[in-house]
Order: sequence, then C-alpha cells, then structure tokens
Amino acid sequence: MTTDKLKQLLGDYKWSLLVAALLLIMIAFGYKLARIVDEGDSLKVAAQDKTIALLVSENNQYVTQVNQLEVALQLTELQKKSIAEQLNNVQTEQAELQQQLAFYQRIMAPETTQDGFIIEGVEVVSLPEPNQFQMRFVVLQQRQNKAVVKGKLAVTLVGEREGKEYTVTIGEPEFIQQEIEYRFKYFQAINTSFTLPDGFQPTSITLETTVYQYNAKRGDLAKTVKWEDALNSGSMLEDTQ
Repeated sequence: MTTDKLKQLLGDYKWSLLVAALLLIMIAFGYKLARIVDEGDSLKVAAQDKTIALLVSENNQYVTQVNQLEVALQLTELQKKSIAEQLNNVQTEQAELQQQLAFYQRIMAPETTQDGFIIEGVEVVSLPEPNQFQMRFVVLQQRQNKAVVKGKLAVTLVGEREGKEYTVTIGEPEFIQQEIEYRFKYFQAINTSFTLPDGFQPTSITLETTVYQYNAKRGDLAKTVKWEDALNSGSMLEDTQ
C-alpha cells in the first residue's frame, strides 16, 4: 500500500497523528541511541583516565627508583673516595713510620746498617717572609762503640739566576754566615734559617764536613740533595703537624 492510499484510508487527521507518532518514536529512539553512545564514550574516557593514572603511577615509581639508585651511586662513590683517601693516608703514615723506624735503628742498632757518619732527612721549609727558608736535618753516627764526634758543616746551594748558573755559599750576604758546628755522641738535630738572593732558583743543596773524634780526623763527608725534594719533604712535614 502506497502512502497516498494510506493517507486516503486514514484521513488527514489520523494521518497527521500517525506521522506525529512516528516522529516521536524516532526522536525517542535517537535519544536512547545517543544515551547509549554517550555512556559508551564515558566508559571509554573512564578507562583511559584509569590507564593514564596507572601509567603516571608507574612512571612516578620508576622516577623514584632512578633517584634512589642515583643517590645510592653517589653515596657509593663518596664512600669509595673516602676509603681511597683513608688508604692513602694509612700508606703515607706507614711510610713515615718506616722512615722513623729506620732512623732510630741507625741510632740504637747500628749493626743493622753500615758503619759511618751520615746526614739524614734534609728538609727545607718556606717561611712567610719573601725568599726566606728554614733548613733542618739530623747528623748521626753508626758505630757500636760511640764516642763524641764534632766538626763543622758547610752549606752550598747551586742553581740559576738570570739564566746563568749561580752558587751561594757560607758567608755570603743574608745567607748562612758561618759553618754549622756540631758535637754529639749519638745524633744531633740541626735547624738553620737563610735568605735567598732575588731571582735565584736553587736546584741542589750540598752539605760538606770533616768529622773529628776528639782531635783525630775520622773522615770527610759530602751529601747532595735536590732542592725540590728537600722543599717537598719540608712541605709534607708542615702539613702533618
């Protein structure tokens, strides 16, 4: 049956009611369908929000773990550095103790070393005043039957000044004015201060002496050390005090 025949059969009034009923049904169906679609979208959005929340939470956990690992790594590095410094300090202290032990062995147990008269531990310390230094060392003898020995030490510095070789010896202005006298039975510590000429850069220190036992000559002795080694030894000693 065609629409025109149906319209003639029902009449205008009933036809209008039928069309209105059909429109209402379509509107209701469309509204219901829209609600269903909207609910589906809401569920999708909720699921996505939940997923995002989970991912953010996991990401925060990973960031926390990374930060904790970085802190642990830094603490490990600090601990490693501290252990290395402690080990270095222990090794330095052990070396110093060994040097001290060897020194006292030479004094108290000369049979452990060769017989003779020696100059030990030459050190140079820079003083606060410009070009001023202090030199210290120990003279000792190593014979079992120790008797008083005496003598005088001459000090000579060799280096450069204005590009030329230059030597400073006992008696020069502002340097050590006279030979260093010593007299001892076992050992004697010697300290002396001096001033270097302007522009003079020492490279070596030479100590020379003639050793006497009573009035009899026991022999001659000369010891040369590098200025840099003596200055570094003095600086290390100052740091440990």
